Amino acid sequence: MTSLEAAVSTQDINQITSVVSNLDKVLIHEQLAIEHENTNPQTSFGKFMKAMEVPHEGKPLSILRNPDLEPVSAENQTYGITAISAYWSIPNCSIMTYSTGGALIGLGLNAKSSIVAIVIANLAISFYIVLSGFMGFKYHIGFGLTQRMVFGIKGSYFGVLVRMGLSLVMFGYLSWSGGLCVNMMLDALSHHYLHLPNYFPDSVQFNTKDFVGFLIFQIICYPMAFIHPRKVGSLSLWSCVFTFFGVMGIFIYITHKAGPGPLWYSHDTTTSKSQTGWMWLYAMTIWYSGVGAPVTNQNDYTRFVPGRKQFWSNIVISISLTITATLVCTWGMIVGSGCIELYGEAYYLPYEITEQWLTDNYSGKARAASFFLGLAFTFCQLMLNMTQNAYAIGMDLTTYAPKFIDIKRGTIVCLLLSWVTCPWTFFGSSSKFLDVMGAFGVFTLPISALGWIEYWFVRKCKLSLIDFFTMSSKGSYWYWHGFNVRALVCCLIGMVLGFPGLYYSCNPDVEPNAGMMNYFYGYMYFIPVVTASVYVISHLLFPLKHEKLAKNDPVDYFNCFTPEECAQLGMLKYDGNLDVYQFIDAQNIDGVDTDSLTQEKVVKEEKS
Repeated sequence: MTSLEAAVSTQDINQITSVVSNLDKVLIHEQLAIEHENTNPQTSFGKFMKAMEVPHEGKPLSILRNPDLEPVSAENQTYGITAISAYWSIPNCSIMTYSTGGALIGLGLNAKSSIVAIVIANLAISFYIVLSGFMGFKYHIGFGLTQRMVFGIKGSYFGVLVRMGLSLVMFGYLSWSGGLCVNMMLDALSHHYLHLPNYFPDSVQFNTKDFVGFLIFQIICYPMAFIHPRKVGSLSLWSCVFTFFGVMGIFIYITHKAGPGPLWYSHDTTTSKSQTGWMWLYAMTIWYSGVGAPVTNQNDYTRFVPGRKQFWSNIVISISLTITATLVCTWGMIVGSGCIELYGEAYYLPYEITEQWLTDNYSGKARAASFFLGLAFTFCQLMLNMTQNAYAIGMDLTTYAPKFIDIKRGTIVCLLLSWVTCPWTFFGSSSKFLDVMGAFGVFTLPISALGWIEYWFVRKCKLSLIDFFTMSSKGSYWYWHGFNVRALVCCLIGMVLGFPGLYYSCNPDVEPNAGMMNYFYGYMYFIPVVTASVYVISHLLFPLKHEKLAKNDPVDYFNCFTPEECAQLGMLKYDGNLDVYQFIDAQNIDGVDTDSLTQEKVVKEEKS
């Protein structure tokens, strides 16, 4: 044992309890009481519910806690720098990023203006990533726990519900596009499948071929539900590598055949000078919406990274995001422009290009290209959909019912529910594509902005982890009856201001209010500023007061910190094999009046 480990680690329970406040002892006692509820049911229904509990291998389980929800232990922090950067490279190499360039040109911008907008947006997104991911790096907590910090123990269900709803819609959307990637392979394997007739009536919004691809992609997703998110780092990395070189291959082939095409050389815009600036801002907003989910989910994955790697992880993520995303999107625009020269039409989706190849000449080369490109894009869509949406819903459902739902069960629920979103309706036209891409940030950005202010400004980057798992009114995240009312109000203000613009964008026949429409165009920047400003002002006028505000736990209760981290955080690390909760409770609770102890009494005792 090193001198540092000896300084912060101990097996002496008396030394541990000497630094634990009376308030923490009460919280521990109440947490254990919650965990021990209905542990020996007598009724048939109680026994059935007991059997339905998630496997937890003797670890604590309650209405607020299970192994997937609590801070990640040191031994399960399995992500390295390449794994967490791969998490960000997946959306950068996906079909969404590849095709977004065409959507930006559809706004009336030229190709070069669109690229500049993407670069600037990526720099802003890198800043958002750092703000969102720091809680995961430092405290190894996920989105569900940060929502308890922001909205309160009970109010957290609101933030979780918002993300869960959007993730479900996005899962269906990406599953449908993943099915189109599956068809790239099946087209290469069978000429009959390439020209498969449609057996559905005209009233149905999809055809037989697309439905088959979607069904196969859904089936492929199911085995992934049984792999824990902390173990998919290598799969994510390889999916990025294969897809990046696949996109590069398409780019090289098209530019070799036709050059960059007419759109690349055009300097014209189809909007007025006054409107061009707002469209340029809207381009950044659309770009953000495409990666809004991973920004919101950031600490769900940074919690798997050892804290000592946070600096270089942020550097690598920012570099990979800016370079990879810009390259893939630029290549997509150039390929679409080159397709005008070759085929008379701009193709911004890979499966449109391969279908054109196979239709023109069903040769061995065309079939091989279509199959391997389809394999790469299907792999990427699979990892993108699982890491950004399916696992996110699994984690969210875990927050709602920790005793009965873990990440695996929640992910399976997501797969079963994805049909209800009717994802085929998103592929009717390019305008619907923009509507889907442009709307999600209106809901997620206020939640993210509140998290930034709560962590960096209100709590000074110091959190009490033990308070995440208590229903006690003495807990740091209880606020008013379990709800942080001011956060809920500020969040709704940030969201509501974006609703008029969203309505106008979905209903182009309605005469828009210019100010609200422009606010929607730039909500990537406006919503965080408005939401954060209102929240900061509320805290300046009515400061939050709590004896544990901006304080770390005195003990590493969850074994999620290294000795170096414990030293930096001012914590002791219990070096025993048994649950430190049980020890503290047994040693000290007899001397604490848990029924009558109030916050005022605790403060008075600690001051004395």
